[in-house]
Parts: sequence; C-alpha cells; structure tokens
Amino acid sequence: MSPKEIATHYGAKLFDTPEAATEAGFVLTEKYAPRNVWNKASATQSLMLGLRDKKDKGEIKEIGLVNEPYAVTGCYLPNGEDGERETLAV
Repeated sequence: MSPKEIATHYGAKLFDTPEAATEAGFVLTEKYAPRNVWNKASATQSLMLGLRDKKDKGEIKEIGLVNEPYAVTGCYLPNGEDGERETLAV
C-alpha cells in the first residue's frame, strides 16, 4: 500500500507540505525520510498506528499525514482549548 492509501485507511487527513498541515491547525510529530518506497510505507504505518492509538484514547481530535516525495510526517489536530474530548450527538 502507498502512504496515501494507508492514511485513507486510518481516516487521516493528507497534506502535501508541512506548512499546509500547520496552517490547518495540525501539530507536526515525527518525520521519517526512508531510502525506498517500501520503507516509506512502513514508516507511514508506524506513524498512523501511534496517532490512531492517541485518537482512540481521546488525547487528540484528528490525525493526519504529510506525504512529501521523500519523507512522511505524522500530524494531529489537538483537542479544544480546555483539552476535553468532544462527544458526538447521535
């Protein structure tokens, strides 16, 4: 799977540049610059799993990925100012 497909699988927002992510309110996390395509997919999977766990625990609101030609960077949208988890009305 490509980094784009992996991000889509986890419901992450996809960005082309770190600047685009920060302008959208996302906070950047780890950046990996692997040497080949297979390692880029592995790095993406690692980033997405870590961010998904934080989202499932309610620590962050939304996850994202910056997919540059030779690097991937995880990013997340923090919870509101008060740090409380938003609940969805059903």
